[in-house]
This record gives sequence, structure tokens and C-alpha cells, in this order.
Amino acid sequence: MRLRLLAVSSLLALATVASAADPQLLKLVMPDAKVVSGIDIDKVMLTPFGQFFLNQLPAPDNGFQEFISATGFDPRRDIHEILMASPADPGKKTGLLLVRGDFDAGRILSLFTSMGKTPEMYQGVAILSGGPPKKGNGISEAFAFLDKSIAVAGDLDSVRGAIGRRNTAGGALDAGLSGKIGTASASQDAWVVSIVPISSFANAVPNKNVSGALQGDLIKGIQQSSGGVKFGSTIEISGELTARTDQDATSLADVVRFFMNMAQMNSTGHAELGALLKTLTVNTEANAVKVSVAIPEIEMEMLFKMAHQAPRI
Repeated sequence: MRLRLLAVSSLLALATVASAADPQLLKLVMPDAKVVSGIDIDKVMLTPFGQFFLNQLPAPDNGFQEFISATGFDPRRDIHEILMASPADPGKKTGLLLVRGDFDAGRILSLFTSMGKTPEMYQGVAILSGGPPKKGNGISEAFAFLDKSIAVAGDLDSVRGAIGRRNTAGGALDAGLSGKIGTASASQDAWVVSIVPISSFANAVPNKNVSGALQGDLIKGIQQSSGGVKFGSTIEISGELTARTDQDATSLADVVRFFMNMAQMNSTGHAELGALLKTLTVNTEANAVKVSVAIPEIEMEMLFKMAHQAPRI
């Protein structure tokens, strides 16, 4: 059961993480960003799985309807693209959520003002803060509307930084990261790229077993990673892990294949999962390990339902 949930959850997590990234959003990303991801909501919602997912959402309650009436904003309809970015410093926990959508900023700000929230004006932009910094991390959360089509949220310093970059030409990102973003976003509806070693997140993971695994020699060899999803009648999910050396990549691929075989052996009674694992391929190219799987859209729907209907253990 745990193995099945882990496999399905991993696929769904990747599937929900932005397509050719909007340059207006991209130039707002902090120059020291190391991890960037996003989803082209418009494209995804035109696909069969996007419509299926939308139909799985619970019916809006009275509170949600009141929010729509008060703000004129319906997230099911008015969000078009999402971009997320972070310097990936576990000690600081800073980051940005950038959203391209349709916003009646004045109306939304008026609602918050009527609730006693006082905006901070910064370079002509009203910032709404979540209040004093959260206990223990010294971080104050905030959000702002840069115009009627772009909203930004995150820690206060990162939001201020995005406001300061809104009139720049952009292009300040690490060249390697920028190249990976261009490649991933041009070919995928959903993507994530990272240029930091996976092991650097070990201390930020509360589970000691997972934290320990991330500090293993094999994981320490993974220097960069990326993944993406292309939706359609067949959903194509791919990932790439860049190791220190060609030998590290070969060893990593062997371990991935081992766990794939173990998962197949334990998928007895779950035909959909077993069939999915059989289509998963693992290849190496120099120091890169490439993993891919193609899933008929109808089977992804079944896996989604399985994950949500399975008892929590």
C-alpha cells in the first residue's frame, strides 16, 4: 500500500508543479534563484486531464461564493500561469509565487482594507503583509498586485525585490538555470528545474529517515535535477538527474532500476500500477540519468482516483 501511494503521489506531485515561461513573470524572479517551477494553467485546462481534475474539485461552499462576489476573482477561471522560484537556501526559507491572471486589484485591496489590513506602499505598489514575522523564522509573508494581470506573493523581502525588478530588462538569472528553464518550458506543460544538489535539502526535511537518505553518498552525487509533464491523450512524464561523473550516473540508474523492479514485484493486485511501472524507462547519457513514462490519460484518471480513495495509513 505504501509503495503504491508513494509511486502515485510522486507522479501527481510532479504533474502539479508551469509551458514556455512568460518572460514578464520570469524577469521578476530573484537573480540568485536556484529552483524554478511552473504550470501553464491555460494549456493544461484544455486537455482531458485538466477537465477531469477541474471536475474533481469540491463544489464551492457559501464562503467561496461570497469571496468571488466580493473580489470578482474565481481561481478556477482567472488564473492562467504560475511560476515559483526560490534561492533554495534551507536556512532562509525565502521564495516567490508569481501568478498571471485576471485581477480586479482595487476591489481585492479594498476588501482587505475593510478587514483592517493597511497596505505598505513600496515603489508605488501596495503590499499587503501577513503581519509580524512568524515565530522562529523571522519571515513576514506578503503579496501585491503589480498590475491587473500579475500578482506576486512570498516573504516580504522577495516581494519587494520582485517589485523592484518589474521595469528591468530581465536576464539576471544564472545562465545555466535560464537555459534549463527555456528548454523545459518550451516542451512541457508543467516543469521544475533545480541547479542545487538534492542533498542540500537534507537538513530541511523533518523526517529523520528521509533526511538521512538524502545525505547518502549516491544522493550526494546528484548535482542538478529537472522534470516535466506534457498533457494530452497520453501524459508524458520525464525527469533528469545530473550526477558528478558518468560512473555516478550509471550507479544511480542501476539503483533506480532496482527499485522499479521491486515496485513491480509488489504491485500484485494493482494492475494499473504494474502496467505503469513497465512503461517506465531509465537511460544514461554521459553523467545524466533520464527517466520517462507515458501514461494513457484515462489511466492517469484511474491512478488519481486510487490515490484519493486509498485509506490513509
